[in-house]
Amino acid sequence: MKIAFIGIGTMGSGMAMNLVKKGWDPLIVGHHDRNRLLPFDEAGAHTTLDPKDAACSECIFLCLPNGNVVRSLLLGEEGLLSQLHSGQIIVDCSTIGYREAREIGKACADSGVSYLDAPVSGHREKAEAGTLTIMAGGREAVFQKVQPLLCAMGATVLYMGPSGSGQLAKMLNNCVLNICTAAFCELMPVGVHMGLDPEKLGEVLTHASGASNASRMLIPEILKGNFSHGFTMEGAYKDMINLQALISREAIPLPTFQGTMQTYQLALQGGEGKAYKGAMIRFYEKLLGVECRAVNDSKAKGAVQGAEKKSDD
Repeated sequence: MKIAFIGIGTMGSGMAMNLVKKGWDPLIVGHHDRNRLLPFDEAGAHTTLDPKDAACSECIFLCLPNGNVVRSLLLGEEGLLSQLHSGQIIVDCSTIGYREAREIGKACADSGVSYLDAPVSGHREKAEAGTLTIMAGGREAVFQKVQPLLCAMGATVLYMGPSGSGQLAKMLNNCVLNICTAAFCELMPVGVHMGLDPEKLGEVLTHASGASNASRMLIPEILKGNFSHGFTMEGAYKDMINLQALISREAIPLPTFQGTMQTYQLALQGGEGKAYKGAMIRFYEKLLGVECRAVNDSKAKGAVQGAEKKSDD
Protein backbone atom coordinates (compact mmCIF):
# COMPACT_ATOMS: atom_id res chain seq x y z
CA MET A 1 0.00 0.00 0.00
CA LYS A 2 1.37 3.40 -0.99
CA ILE A 3 1.08 5.72 2.00
CA ALA A 4 1.99 9.26 3.03
CA PHE A 5 2.28 10.97 6.40
CA ILE A 6 1.66 14.72 6.79
CA GLY A 7 2.52 16.39 10.09
CA ILE A 8 5.74 15.44 11.86
CA GLY A 9 5.51 17.49 15.03
CA THR A 10 5.72 16.31 18.64
CA MET A 11 3.54 13.23 18.12
CA GLY A 12 3.61 12.78 14.37
CA SER A 13 7.38 12.42 14.08
CA GLY A 14 7.46 9.33 16.31
CA MET A 15 4.39 7.85 14.66
CA ALA A 16 5.78 8.33 11.16
CA MET A 17 9.17 6.95 12.17
CA ASN A 18 7.52 3.77 13.44
CA LEU A 19 5.95 3.29 10.02
CA VAL A 20 9.40 3.68 8.48
CA LYS A 21 11.07 1.31 10.94
CA LYS A 22 8.39 -1.33 10.45
CA GLY A 23 8.82 -1.39 6.71
CA TRP A 24 5.82 0.54 5.40
CA ASP A 25 7.92 3.09 3.47
CA PRO A 26 5.66 6.15 3.76
CA LEU A 27 6.24 9.43 1.94
CA ILE A 28 7.00 11.85 4.80
CA VAL A 29 5.67 15.37 4.29
CA GLY A 30 7.16 18.23 6.31
CA HIS A 31 5.73 21.27 4.61
CA HIS A 32 7.07 23.88 7.04
CA ASP A 33 10.54 22.83 8.16
CA ARG A 34 13.09 20.93 6.10
CA ASN A 35 15.11 20.20 9.26
CA ARG A 36 12.30 18.04 10.63
CA LEU A 37 12.77 15.76 7.64
CA LEU A 38 16.47 15.09 8.28
CA PRO A 39 15.95 12.06 10.58
CA PHE A 40 13.69 10.52 7.94
CA ASP A 41 16.22 11.22 5.20
CA GLU A 42 18.85 9.49 7.34
CA ALA A 43 16.49 6.53 7.83
CA GLY A 44 16.16 6.18 4.05
CA ALA A 45 12.57 7.38 3.78
CA HIS A 46 11.17 9.41 0.92
CA THR A 47 10.48 13.00 1.97
CA THR A 48 8.98 16.17 0.54
CA LEU A 49 8.01 19.69 1.53
CA ASP A 50 4.94 19.76 -0.71
CA PRO A 51 1.71 18.19 0.63
CA LYS A 52 0.44 17.85 -2.95
CA ASP A 53 3.02 15.09 -3.45
CA ALA A 54 0.92 12.95 -1.11
CA ALA A 55 -2.05 13.01 -3.51
CA CYS A 56 -0.97 9.84 -5.30
CA SER A 57 -0.90 7.78 -2.09
CA GLU A 58 -3.58 5.21 -1.40
CA CYS A 59 -3.64 6.12 2.30
CA ILE A 60 -2.74 9.55 3.68
CA PHE A 61 -2.13 10.06 7.41
CA LEU A 62 -2.56 13.48 9.00
CA CYS A 63 -1.24 14.54 12.39
CA LEU A 64 -1.84 18.28 12.48
CA PRO A 65 -2.21 20.86 15.29
CA ASN A 66 -5.95 21.57 15.10
CA GLY A 67 -9.12 21.48 13.04
CA ASN A 68 -8.39 24.76 11.26
CA VAL A 69 -5.14 23.37 9.89
CA VAL A 70 -6.85 20.15 8.82
CA ARG A 71 -9.62 22.10 7.09
CA SER A 72 -7.13 24.35 5.33
CA LEU A 73 -5.04 21.43 4.11
CA LEU A 74 -7.98 19.35 2.90
CA LEU A 75 -10.76 21.78 2.05
CA GLY A 76 -9.02 25.11 1.46
CA GLU A 77 -8.47 26.75 -1.88
CA GLU A 78 -6.58 24.17 -3.95
CA GLY A 79 -6.87 21.84 -0.94
CA LEU A 80 -5.59 18.29 -1.06
CA LEU A 81 -9.08 16.76 -1.24
CA SER A 82 -9.65 18.32 -4.66
CA GLN A 83 -6.69 16.31 -5.96
CA LEU A 84 -7.81 12.95 -4.60
CA HIS A 85 -9.96 10.34 -6.30
CA SER A 86 -12.53 7.80 -5.25
CA GLY A 87 -11.13 4.94 -3.17
CA GLN A 88 -8.32 6.85 -1.46
CA ILE A 89 -8.21 6.97 2.33
CA ILE A 90 -7.45 9.79 4.76
CA VAL A 91 -6.60 8.77 8.34
CA ASP A 92 -6.70 11.89 10.48
CA CYS A 93 -4.76 11.44 13.73
CA SER A 94 -5.10 15.13 14.61
CA THR A 95 -7.15 16.20 17.63
CA ILE A 96 -10.12 18.16 16.31
CA GLY A 97 -13.74 18.69 17.32
CA TYR A 98 -16.37 15.96 17.12
CA ARG A 99 -18.58 17.98 14.78
CA GLU A 100 -15.55 19.03 12.73
CA ALA A 101 -14.63 15.38 12.20
CA ARG A 102 -18.16 14.57 11.05
CA GLU A 103 -18.24 17.57 8.68
CA ILE A 104 -14.84 16.75 7.19
CA GLY A 105 -15.85 13.09 6.92
CA LYS A 106 -18.95 14.09 4.95
CA ALA A 107 -16.96 16.35 2.63
CA CYS A 108 -14.57 13.47 1.94
CA ALA A 109 -17.44 11.02 1.38
CA ASP A 110 -19.03 13.42 -1.10
CA SER A 111 -15.76 13.20 -3.08
CA GLY A 112 -15.64 9.41 -2.82
CA VAL A 113 -12.71 9.55 -0.39
CA SER A 114 -12.83 7.53 2.85
CA TYR A 115 -12.09 9.43 6.06
CA LEU A 116 -11.21 7.99 9.46
CA ASP A 117 -10.87 10.24 12.48
CA ALA A 118 -8.21 8.40 14.47
CA PRO A 119 -6.84 10.62 17.26
CA VAL A 120 -4.19 9.25 19.57
CA SER A 121 -3.72 9.24 23.33
CA GLY A 122 -0.27 9.21 24.91
CA HIS A 123 2.81 11.39 24.94
CA ARG A 124 5.90 11.82 22.80
CA GLU A 125 7.71 8.85 24.36
CA LYS A 126 4.76 6.57 23.58
CA ALA A 127 4.61 7.90 20.04
CA GLU A 128 8.29 7.07 19.62
CA ALA A 129 7.84 3.62 21.17
CA GLY A 130 4.77 2.84 19.07
CA THR A 131 2.62 2.26 22.15
CA LEU A 132 -0.10 4.88 21.71
CA THR A 133 -3.82 4.32 22.15
CA ILE A 134 -5.60 5.02 18.87
CA MET A 135 -9.39 5.50 18.67
CA ALA A 136 -10.91 5.39 15.19
CA GLY A 137 -14.25 6.54 13.81
CA GLY A 138 -15.60 5.97 10.31
CA ARG A 139 -16.54 2.99 8.17
CA GLU A 140 -15.48 -0.25 9.81
CA ALA A 141 -14.34 -1.78 6.51
CA VAL A 142 -11.92 1.14 6.03
CA PHE A 143 -10.66 0.75 9.59
CA GLN A 144 -9.95 -2.94 9.00
CA LYS A 145 -8.02 -2.09 5.85
CA VAL A 146 -5.66 0.34 7.63
CA GLN A 147 -5.57 -1.45 11.00
CA PRO A 148 -2.11 -2.99 10.35
CA LEU A 149 -0.75 0.53 9.78
CA LEU A 150 -2.34 1.81 12.98
CA CYS A 151 -0.91 -1.16 14.89
CA ALA A 152 2.57 -0.08 13.78
CA MET A 153 2.02 3.11 15.79
CA GLY A 154 -0.19 2.03 18.67
CA ALA A 155 -0.38 -0.76 21.24
CA THR A 156 -4.14 -0.31 21.70
CA VAL A 157 -6.05 0.29 18.48
CA LEU A 158 -9.83 0.51 18.76
CA TYR A 159 -12.68 0.95 16.30
CA MET A 160 -15.16 3.21 18.12
CA GLY A 161 -18.00 3.53 15.61
CA PRO A 162 -19.14 5.90 12.84
CA SER A 163 -17.50 9.15 11.80
CA GLY A 164 -16.60 11.39 14.75
CA SER A 165 -16.52 8.53 17.26
CA GLY A 166 -12.73 8.56 17.56
CA GLN A 167 -12.70 12.27 18.39
CA LEU A 168 -15.59 11.87 20.83
CA ALA A 169 -13.78 9.07 22.68
CA LYS A 170 -10.55 11.05 22.91
CA MET A 171 -12.32 14.21 24.03
CA LEU A 172 -14.07 12.35 26.85
CA ASN A 173 -10.85 10.61 27.88
CA ASN A 174 -8.94 13.90 28.02
CA CYS A 175 -11.67 15.58 30.03
CA VAL A 176 -11.62 12.71 32.54
CA LEU A 177 -7.86 13.33 32.84
CA ASN A 178 -8.57 17.03 33.41
CA ILE A 179 -11.17 16.26 36.09
CA CYS A 180 -8.77 13.94 37.96
CA THR A 181 -5.98 16.50 37.69
CA ALA A 182 -8.16 19.36 38.94
CA ALA A 183 -9.22 17.24 41.93
CA PHE A 184 -5.75 16.61 43.36
CA CYS A 185 -4.53 20.07 42.32
CA GLU A 186 -7.26 21.54 44.53
CA LEU A 187 -6.86 19.11 47.44
CA MET A 188 -3.09 18.62 47.75
CA PRO A 189 -2.52 22.27 48.77
CA VAL A 190 -5.28 21.91 51.37
CA GLY A 191 -3.41 18.98 52.94
CA VAL A 192 -0.09 20.81 52.95
CA HIS A 193 -1.78 23.93 54.31
CA MET A 194 -3.09 21.82 57.20
CA GLY A 195 0.36 20.39 57.96
CA LEU A 196 0.74 17.23 55.85
CA ASP A 197 4.08 16.44 54.27
CA PRO A 198 3.69 16.90 50.48
CA GLU A 199 5.75 13.81 49.59
CA LYS A 200 3.81 11.54 51.92
CA LEU A 201 0.52 12.99 50.74
CA GLY A 202 1.72 12.41 47.18
CA GLU A 203 2.40 8.76 48.07
CA VAL A 204 -1.16 8.40 49.31
CA LEU A 205 -2.68 10.01 46.24
CA THR A 206 -0.63 7.87 43.86
CA HIS A 207 -1.10 4.52 45.65
CA ALA A 208 -4.28 4.58 47.76
CA SER A 209 -7.90 4.30 46.62
CA GLY A 210 -7.91 7.89 45.32
CA ALA A 211 -5.08 7.15 42.90
CA SER A 212 -5.50 7.55 39.14
CA ASN A 213 -3.28 7.45 36.10
CA ALA A 214 -3.34 11.25 36.25
CA SER A 215 -2.05 11.34 39.84
CA ARG A 216 0.61 8.70 39.16
CA MET A 217 1.81 10.63 36.11
CA LEU A 218 1.60 14.19 37.39
CA ILE A 219 2.12 14.26 41.16
CA PRO A 220 5.79 13.17 40.92
CA GLU A 221 6.35 16.06 38.49
CA ILE A 222 4.51 18.49 40.79
CA LEU A 223 6.70 17.42 43.70
CA LYS A 224 9.77 18.18 41.55
CA GLY A 225 8.31 21.51 40.44
CA ASN A 226 8.37 20.38 36.83
CA PHE A 227 5.52 21.96 34.88
CA SER A 228 7.13 22.16 31.46
CA HIS A 229 6.72 18.55 30.28
CA GLY A 230 3.96 17.41 27.94
CA PHE A 231 1.35 19.29 25.93
CA THR A 232 0.60 22.86 27.01
CA MET A 233 -2.60 23.74 28.88
CA GLU A 234 -3.66 26.28 26.29
CA GLY A 235 -3.30 23.63 23.59
CA ALA A 236 -5.15 20.99 25.58
CA TYR A 237 -7.93 23.45 26.48
CA LYS A 238 -9.54 22.71 23.13
CA ASP A 239 -10.89 19.43 24.55
CA MET A 240 -12.70 21.36 27.27
CA ILE A 241 -14.09 23.85 24.76
CA ASN A 242 -15.23 21.09 22.39
CA LEU A 243 -17.04 19.19 25.15
CA GLN A 244 -18.56 22.41 26.50
CA ALA A 245 -19.99 23.16 23.06
CA LEU A 246 -21.34 19.63 22.69
CA ILE A 247 -23.09 19.45 26.07
CA SER A 248 -24.52 22.94 25.58
CA ARG A 249 -26.16 21.88 22.33
CA GLU A 250 -27.43 18.67 23.92
CA ALA A 251 -28.50 20.43 27.18
CA ILE A 252 -26.59 17.85 29.25
CA PRO A 253 -25.80 18.98 32.83
CA LEU A 254 -22.27 18.00 33.90
CA PRO A 255 -21.52 19.78 37.20
CA THR A 256 -18.19 18.00 37.83
CA PHE A 257 -17.00 18.91 34.36
CA GLN A 258 -18.15 22.53 34.82
CA GLY A 259 -16.18 22.80 38.06
CA THR A 260 -13.09 21.49 36.30
CA MET A 261 -13.64 24.00 33.52
CA GLN A 262 -13.43 26.78 36.09
CA THR A 263 -10.26 25.35 37.65
CA TYR A 264 -8.71 25.11 34.18
CA GLN A 265 -9.73 28.70 33.42
CA LEU A 266 -8.30 29.97 36.71
CA ALA A 267 -4.96 28.45 35.72
CA LEU A 268 -5.09 29.95 32.25
CA GLN A 269 -6.01 33.38 33.61
CA GLY A 270 -3.09 33.00 36.03
CA GLY A 271 -0.65 32.76 33.13
CA GLU A 272 -0.17 28.97 33.13
CA GLY A 273 -1.12 28.43 29.49
CA LYS A 274 2.39 27.40 28.40
CA ALA A 275 2.71 24.87 31.25
CA TYR A 276 1.38 21.33 31.53
CA LYS A 277 -1.86 20.44 33.35
CA GLY A 278 -0.24 19.91 36.74
CA ALA A 279 0.30 23.68 36.83
CA MET A 280 -3.35 23.99 37.86
CA ILE A 281 -2.05 23.39 41.38
CA ARG A 282 -0.18 26.71 41.48
CA PHE A 283 -3.39 28.75 41.76
CA TYR A 284 -4.33 26.91 44.95
CA GLU A 285 -0.76 26.98 46.26
CA LYS A 286 -0.78 30.76 45.94
CA LEU A 287 -4.24 30.95 47.48
CA LEU A 288 -3.15 28.99 50.56
CA GLY A 289 0.47 30.19 50.74
CA VAL A 290 2.08 26.76 50.32
CA GLU A 291 4.05 24.76 47.75
CA CYS A 292 3.57 21.04 47.25
CA ARG A 293 7.20 20.15 46.60
CA ALA A 294 9.54 17.41 47.75
CA VAL A 295 11.21 18.21 51.09
CA ASN A 296 14.66 18.24 49.50
CA ASP A 297 13.49 21.41 47.76
CA SER A 298 14.32 24.43 49.92
CA LYS A 299 11.12 26.20 48.95
CA ALA A 300 9.09 23.13 49.85
CA LYS A 301 10.82 22.94 53.24
CA GLY A 302 9.76 26.48 53.95
CA ALA A 303 6.21 25.72 52.86
CA VAL A 304 6.03 22.65 55.10
CA GLN A 305 7.48 24.55 58.04
CA GLY A 306 4.95 27.32 57.49
CA ALA A 307 2.13 24.81 57.38
CA GLU A 308 3.39 23.17 60.60
CA LYS A 309 3.42 26.54 62.32
CA LYS A 310 -0.16 27.20 61.19
CA SER A 311 -1.31 23.84 62.50
CA ASP A 312 0.31 24.52 65.89
CA ASP A 313 -1.34 27.95 66.30
